[in-house]
Amino acid sequence: MGDKLGRLAPVWMVFLLLAVLLPGTGAAAGNGVYFTAANEQLMDLNTETMPFFSNGVLYVSSRVFEGGEVGLSYGRNTTLGLATLYRQGSNLDLRFDLAGQVAYDKQGNFYDGYAVEKGGVVFFPLKLVCRYFGLSWSQNETDIAPLIRVKSDSVILSDGDFISAATNLMTSRYEEYQRSLGTRPTQPGTTPEPPVQEEPPVVAAEGQKVYLVFDGKDARDILPALGEVQGTFLLTAEEMADGDLLRMLAGEGHGIVLRISGETADGAAEELRRGREILWQAACCWLELAWSGGDADWGEVLEAEGCARVRTELDLSGGAGELLRSIGRRREDVAVYLGGAECLDALPELLKSLEEGRYRLSSWRLTA
Repeated sequence: MGDKLGRLAPVWMVFLLLAVLLPGTGAAAGNGVYFTAANEQLMDLNTETMPFFSNGVLYVSSRVFEGGEVGLSYGRNTTLGLATLYRQGSNLDLRFDLAGQVAYDKQGNFYDGYAVEKGGVVFFPLKLVCRYFGLSWSQNETDIAPLIRVKSDSVILSDGDFISAATNLMTSRYEEYQRSLGTRPTQPGTTPEPPVQEEPPVVAAEGQKVYLVFDGKDARDILPALGEVQGTFLLTAEEMADGDLLRMLAGEGHGIVLRISGETADGAAEELRRGREILWQAACCWLELAWSGGDADWGEVLEAEGCARVRTELDLSGGAGELLRSIGRRREDVAVYLGGAECLDALPELLKSLEEGRYRLSSWRLTA
């Protein structure tokens, strides 16, 4: 995946390498392009390795940890929806529930942060990972593009020496990245012309369903944009007090899900009973689905109350185009969280593409 630079070379060879490298020119390219490195290994430059910021949090690709360069191993359990980073031979084990958007360790301690999936690749919150495993990281400007570097205690080169040693390799990978986008290579420091690419069509497997999940608080804004498409709406017990809204959703065939906010099992059970009573009185519908965005999934509580937990695998965090590509890579039914009114700009094109791809857009129901 990447080339190791000077890991086993003696010090005099490192300085010899630095002496023959060409000097960089211009300023950092930017434009959302970042290099990543793990100790002395420079990662390939592509969408699977490119770090990004979201809500002020820096996320790095799982590819950074797959080679064990910084002493960590990466595992993925698609059945449970878990992505795990761990250090072999130790008790350090950090687990990320992709659907529940929580992070916890094997002792059951929960942490402030969560992993996200973009294009089938998991990205981890870098600060949380470094703090938990005792790693360090740095961000440096280069003459080509900024560099995010993850480092363990076994790192050899300083950031400055590493950047100098990797300049030629970064230049060639930057040019290769531009060519992959359909652009002509440009000198570092210049702004490339945007690529002109046609996305391949996203086509469903036979009978494949997509469940579109929304925040119910904005249901009245979202419903006109859905037209005849049936969605699934998350509502707290307090929001269910709007009987007209419940009747509207039930009458048009939309799914209604209780968003549990209780912090205890007893509180969650009470919310379920209250939500079930409200929904039955307002719309003569039986509440059978619940959503928990917190640390606990209340599995035993839901089972005792005859409810199932709603989970989503994908969301709009990477944009509508990236979401469509992620859906296209899956060949089974998939649930997509679109949030509230903020999804309205992307929703028409998303619906059009899914319908053209012959996906079955369905509300989520326990009893079909």
